[in-house]
Amino acid sequence: MCSVPIFQAAGSFGSAYRHMLRILSSLSYLFLLLISSLLLFACQKSSSEELILTDNPAVVQTWRYPCGPACDAAAWVLVMENGIAYEAINLPADFQRDEQPVLVQFQKTGQKNSLNPGTGLEIISILKIRPR
Repeated sequence: MCSVPIFQAAGSFGSAYRHMLRILSSLSYLFLLLISSLLLFACQKSSSEELILTDNPAVVQTWRYPCGPACDAAAWVLVMENGIAYEAINLPADFQRDEQPVLVQFQKTGQKNSLNPGTGLEIISILKIRPR
């Protein structure tokens, strides 16, 4: 009959138990990281949804707005044929003429002018623009 002292058996069981806990802890961290990554990618917008390709004409306009008690500001705005207007912060200098008809390709930013109160319009980033 084989006899193992009890303190030896308990010691090897304790180290195996601690080793198993470390493995489970590592696996739970990896699982948490995997779930977080999946949620992050699932919550991101697709860039193709934000890209607006349009053959609809727009008209460039200058809109003035108050920027404080004693100041006045202006912004370049694209007014689409359907009446929707967007603030165009990167309008090229060649197109900065009031009432100029254009064809434009742009991307929505989801942001609005931060100056109080600003134009109140959504800011777009112009990708391509040409005269009509």
